[in-house]
Amino acid sequence: MSLKSLISSSVIFTLTMIISVFNVAKAAEQTVATVYNDENSTTYKLVVDAIDGRAMKTFYKDVYEKGKKVRREALNHQVIMNSGMVLEQRDQHVIMKLKSNNFDVEQGGIIVVDTLYNGATGERRGYEIQLAQDKTGWALFQKGKMVKEIFIQTNKVVFIGAVGIKNLVLK
Repeated sequence: MSLKSLISSSVIFTLTMIISVFNVAKAAEQTVATVYNDENSTTYKLVVDAIDGRAMKTFYKDVYEKGKKVRREALNHQVIMNSGMVLEQRDQHVIMKLKSNNFDVEQGGIIVVDTLYNGATGERRGYEIQLAQDKTGWALFQKGKMVKEIFIQTNKVVFIGAVGIKNLVLK
């Protein structure tokens, strides 16, 4: 084998390896749910970036307005076990957060979606879901059924307007 063909083979092999590593890294990022509401056109995608497609490395909230991605927020999944991971906050009101007593970055766990039902009274409601892995990767489940969409129904009061979240519809 000549030096020129050896160099060509090495370059091709190196490029193939770089492309493979990029594809594996890209494939490790997975959207687990799309969140939308009846109040406005803003939607969110909850995205898990997994190490080797298994253990959770990073959790993101991608924000879309009118169908276009406007920003990505890295969410600290380590705080789920402590104070809860805030998904939405307006002024001093935490509108929605994720809490858990048994969350693990490799296994997932039962998560409570804690929502503000009424900002005037401080009343909150919780919805239990499970973040776990199936054969395709990370996913959300409720009562054994996969959840891909979360629809937020706004709690509205006459003359005041929106005061919180009336209900979460998990589809």
